[in-house]
Amino acid sequence: MNTDPHTTILETYFFGYIDRGLGADDTPLFTRTFDGRPLASVVAERFHFALPEAEAAIDAARLEVAL
Repeated sequence: MNTDPHTTILETYFFGYIDRGLGADDTPLFTRTFDGRPLASVVAERFHFALPEAEAAIDAARLEVAL
């Protein structure tokens, strides 16, 4: 299992959905929600980040796939 937050965010909240045929704008990475919760809260809990750190990690992942 990958423990790198950046890679995990991309794989879990973006590429996993793309692989199932979902459009990029409809992935949790871009809707910023996961199972009805704010994605930043989910990421903060999963990686023990402060909320601003989780938001920055999400922003970095979004920038990477937008390029």
